[in-house]
Amino acid sequence: MNITNLEITQATIDMFFCLFCIIMMVSIRANGLKQKSMKMFIRLFLIAAILFLGETLAYIFRGNLGTFDVIVTRVANLMVFAMNIAMANTYVRYVMSVFNDRNIEVSRNYVKLANIFSCINIVVIVVNVFYPWMYYFDETNYYHRNNAWYVYTLLMLIVIFLGTAVAVKYRKNLEVRSFISIMLFSFIPIIATIVQLFIYGISITNIGLGIGAFIMFAAYMYDWSHDNSDQMESIKKSRIDIIILFVIMLLSMSASIIVSGTVIQRVSEDNSQMQSETIAQMVSAKIENEFLKPITVSQTISQDVNIRSYIDKDSREEAEKVKDDMTELLISIGNEFDYKMAFVVSDKNRAYYTYNGISKFLDIENDSHDIWYKEYMDSGKKYVVNVDTDEDDNWSLSVFINYGILDENGTILGACGVGVDMEDLKKMLSQFEEKYNIKVDLVNHDGLIQIDSDGSTIENEYLDNSYFEKVNGDEYFYQMSDGSSRMTRYLDELDWYLVVKDYNPVKIDTNRILLPIILIFIAGVLIMSVTFVIISIRERKAKEAYNKRYVVSIKDELTGLYNRRGYEVDCEAIVKAGNIYDYSIIMMDLNGLKAANDNVGHEAGDELIIGAAKCMNNAFSGLGNVYRVGGDEFVALLKGTKEKVYDAVKSFDYLTANFKGKLISELSVSKGIVICSEHQEASFDEMKAMADKLMYEDKDEYYRRTGKDRRRV
Repeated sequence: MNITNLEITQATIDMFFCLFCIIMMVSIRANGLKQKSMKMFIRLFLIAAILFLGETLAYIFRGNLGTFDVIVTRVANLMVFAMNIAMANTYVRYVMSVFNDRNIEVSRNYVKLANIFSCINIVVIVVNVFYPWMYYFDETNYYHRNNAWYVYTLLMLIVIFLGTAVAVKYRKNLEVRSFISIMLFSFIPIIATIVQLFIYGISITNIGLGIGAFIMFAAYMYDWSHDNSDQMESIKKSRIDIIILFVIMLLSMSASIIVSGTVIQRVSEDNSQMQSETIAQMVSAKIENEFLKPITVSQTISQDVNIRSYIDKDSREEAEKVKDDMTELLISIGNEFDYKMAFVVSDKNRAYYTYNGISKFLDIENDSHDIWYKEYMDSGKKYVVNVDTDEDDNWSLSVFINYGILDENGTILGACGVGVDMEDLKKMLSQFEEKYNIKVDLVNHDGLIQIDSDGSTIENEYLDNSYFEKVNGDEYFYQMSDGSSRMTRYLDELDWYLVVKDYNPVKIDTNRILLPIILIFIAGVLIMSVTFVIISIRERKAKEAYNKRYVVSIKDELTGLYNRRGYEVDCEAIVKAGNIYDYSIIMMDLNGLKAANDNVGHEAGDELIIGAAKCMNNAFSGLGNVYRVGGDEFVALLKGTKEKVYDAVKSFDYLTANFKGKLISELSVSKGIVICSEHQEASFDEMKAMADKLMYEDKDEYYRRTGKDRRRV
């Protein structure tokens, strides 16, 4: 993957703003604010986060030619432009909602106009998918503006101006700080966009949006913190939580940096291979295309009926007779396909026909220049590519395509072909080498150089061929050594190996990439920590307020015991947990409360109730909760063994027997005790009814024993 310093910087900034917007959005949402403006505020940061994510991907993957890279680059750019429209439109709605929350009527025409311009821009980017009027990508997968980009940008600025106009028109209804933050959110990207008109390569507009979002969030945080300055004491209590948070984040950061360093090294190697392979593919495609034509032309010559008849002659005299016809035919082929050399060889009489007629009669046994014909005949292949000098062109070096000529029965009649000028091939390789700082060679199986931009090495020097057995025709064999990389591929059409040496393999500077990563993590730690503290303060305050309200709702004001609501909540929880048989139920009712109220007064009655509650709390609190469910009715739900429950009951009886109040000297309580584990066939409600019945039986026994009039006491 190719990525420049500028692209790394831009992607780092965009990723920082993406993470920052996500943190801001979560932080604001965690505060539970339900104003419409805050909902629009959150939406604004969500859109910004998606925008910055898209731009991060666009800068990371652009300039790379893989299918995945091309798709991601195009989708990411489309996402950026779409989110720019959404952000500008949402900004107008946010400004409108700020005033609506203050019960200020703002004309809906601003939103309608924003919608119209936004819809036009949506049409522009959709049309651009099919007709690149707004922007396009070149052959190297780089983004470029087109004319409609200026229309799109102008319309987006108009939408932002609409939001600004609303804020200016109703500015008297805003705090100065809020007004300034709204203005900066609009004017910073507007100014950045104007600058962007003249600068290419870095997205100043979106950086301006990120800075504007940061300022708006800072204003929001300032307002919120000042509204909650009385909670500083709570911050001190959460120091341990903050320390734990920092430790976790720092450990995560350290682990991430270590992993990032390892991954970057691997990515560096992968990038180097991808770059070298991309260059090698271009070179390979060009070379294969360069030889496709001469191979096709040679095949065409081999199938010419006239040529077959001309070379199917036994004697040299017969060869001389067709010389002129053959010469004329080869000249026409050469002129048509622009080749300096086209030739035909008769296997029977060994005549070597060229543009000059019969150039010679081959002597494959004694003439070293004619050995190529024997090698071709011995190869058994349709055609063979070889490097040789052209005797008919001042002995210039050429690459010859030697193609077999067969009759209808498959019998060899001779060979034909064309010669490709070595100078043209050298020039082609030189252009690649200068453009990409590489070295290109075509070598045979022995490693002998066949084609090189340096003519002195051709058929004179060898390259290392020890690894050729690992090379196949489908993939490039990649090697990295001495600060350079080497890509090797077998070209089946030529029966040669293409060796591309890249002197500038991609090397990613780990430190240069890790530094912004570290800075981003540090900034993230700070931001998330502050956010955590603020959210924790609010949650603690909300929880304390809720607990206070909840406790009040389930506590009896007179006795401090739980009330009937608390009793019902706990019973429901016990049933839901499915552990009712771990409990014991004690129903209790005071004896003599009516007499105390009637004879001594309600203060005495309250003293009796409070005294009984204290005795219950002292005796039973170690095993469970006690509830006042009526005027003089109480329930204890105790969790423990039967022995512990009865010991607690004995303690309670002792406390009530020794009760001495200021107005009342006697305290008597009737009880009904049910050990739930002894009644597993019954439901919880049935066991409560059993305890209630036992309590009334105990009360009847009390009146029988004391002889008191139940109606009067």
